[in-house]
Amino acid sequence: MSKIRQLSDEVCNKIAAGEVVERPASIVKELVENSLDAGARKITVTIEDGGRRAISVADDGEGMDADDALLCLDPHSTSKISSEADIFDIASFGFRGEAIPSIAAVTRLTIRTRRRETPEGVEVFIAGGKAVSEKPAGCPPGTEVCARDLFFNVPARKNFLRTVATEERHIVEILSNIALAHHDVAFILKADGRILLSTPSAPSILPRISEFFGREYAGALLPFSRTERGITVNGFIARRGFTRNSRAEQRIFVNARPVESAPVYRAIKEACGPMLERGRFQPALIYLTMPPGSVDVNVHPTKREVRFRNEFDVIAAVRTAVSAALRTNDAVIPVTAEGMNDPAETSARLFPDFAPDMQTQDVAREPANDTHSSADDSPVPASGIVTSVDSLLESARVGYRVLGPMLHAPFGNAQAQNCATPQTQDAELPIPPEQQSNPSENEPRPDFRLVAEDAPATDFGGTGLRLLGVLENSYIVAAIPGGLVLIDQHAAHERVLFERILNGIDGTLSQKLLMPITIELSPADMAYVARNLHEFENIGFEIEPFGRNTIKLNSIPAAIKQENVGGFFHDMLARIGEIGAGQRLATDTLARAACKAAVKAHDRLSLQEAAALIEQMSHCALPYSCPHGRPTMLNISLSEIERRFGRK
Repeated sequence: MSKIRQLSDEVCNKIAAGEVVERPASIVKELVENSLDAGARKITVTIEDGGRRAISVADDGEGMDADDALLCLDPHSTSKISSEADIFDIASFGFRGEAIPSIAAVTRLTIRTRRRETPEGVEVFIAGGKAVSEKPAGCPPGTEVCARDLFFNVPARKNFLRTVATEERHIVEILSNIALAHHDVAFILKADGRILLSTPSAPSILPRISEFFGREYAGALLPFSRTERGITVNGFIARRGFTRNSRAEQRIFVNARPVESAPVYRAIKEACGPMLERGRFQPALIYLTMPPGSVDVNVHPTKREVRFRNEFDVIAAVRTAVSAALRTNDAVIPVTAEGMNDPAETSARLFPDFAPDMQTQDVAREPANDTHSSADDSPVPASGIVTSVDSLLESARVGYRVLGPMLHAPFGNAQAQNCATPQTQDAELPIPPEQQSNPSENEPRPDFRLVAEDAPATDFGGTGLRLLGVLENSYIVAAIPGGLVLIDQHAAHERVLFERILNGIDGTLSQKLLMPITIELSPADMAYVARNLHEFENIGFEIEPFGRNTIKLNSIPAAIKQENVGGFFHDMLARIGEIGAGQRLATDTLARAACKAAVKAHDRLSLQEAAALIEQMSHCALPYSCPHGRPTMLNISLSEIERRFGRK
């Protein structure tokens, strides 16, 4: 006798119901989404006993006739799709034809519905997936679905439900998320005669945000809107300092569908940078609009998760939009035209992503709207990226200039006009040693130099930042409205160098070597380098084959010292072999190069040099972290200072 048997329809329906109907909130979600697909402009949800006893969803949508009211109870019966091709181009919320049959399998379900053009409606009743009855009914246009006695025929599932308060909370959360994606639809939620939620339709989402989360929350949000690579990203990100201890308030909507998406969470985290404390998250409302064919919503029984066809494009679009909003509204480091000239292009360079099936990106020169190298890309001539020694010095340190009358420079105006390109061979300092205010040998060198009268209130792009001094020759101390800011001079200089190299200084990225350097490679490394000459040139290496397993370096990235270039190149190839990714070569290598060239901790900076460093940070797209992810600055609010002194 065969051990394999076919399950009955009743068992199949209960299994399907177990996937779709997790709790009362699942029923609310499915029925409300059906109402939206029907074009409803007002939806009323009524629950009793947390949804255990009854859940009713009434709308003013297009309604159904008697035939459709009966047919919707059959599994996999739907009006949303009709062919296999439609599965890959879904524009509606529902499409499987599972929700109504699954709900009917575990409840006593009543459907009252009427189309606007018919004089009367129809009422259909089904209990536990069987014993259907149908009769005419007087009802307004639209549909009302009432599910009673949840899990009455599956008592084991009923025992897993939580308290009434918990189930109500889940329902409020589900309906709130849907309402945030449809500000033009009115929603009402009633629970045991109480109104838990009532929000009218509005021309924008702002009134609904204030209503749901409060004025303080709404006032902390920064709006953004950007279209990139066929993806439109709209929404809000909380300003820096306004954080939560969970990701629950990072809400994502894809084509108006509330979802959870690890790639989007990753993009938000990268855009916010390491300024966040560990375990803290900035609230966000992210609305993604893209062609239906570019997103797969059929990967989870409850459609809670989605999969993107071009995941890296989505990450780049969200990251660019969020980082631009935060950067534009930065209260410490101002925005300059150079810093935010092209956020998409800068973001693509600062966060190059690599996938095994992607071609290597031309990090330095590819247009922002084309992340893949084309087959006919021709290498840029070496003369276009070769620089003089003067340009090398310019690329490898902060450009120094006096910022108006606020600073008292130790040299005259004629020198100040020419100090943008400091002429020095000292790779550890951002300006020439002879232009520093060096104390005498007998004069004590205090760890903290306070120069209040030399640093009056300044206007770093309207931030009101005022330099106070340098702590331990490592941290720049400045006052800002509402508190203090500490800037790590080494991490800040790393960020400046990193972005200057990626963006190119005066159109150049590398330094020409007076004496080319030959390097012997293994056959495997030689083959890799030969296949990727163009990619190496993009980050500043001009490489020429020089024998069977030997190459000749004619140029190297401007931020790399010439000492031990061979060892540096071998180490770089070893890292490429470890990660197995060519595209991250540029970011990792340049980050290390910037670290070696940056001013170090305990290197003495004058107030003028500190001001120059802050000014150069204003040209950065992402000044909040060094290339390795460490924060460049810390904010200490006045309220925190007062709390520590016991004033609050």
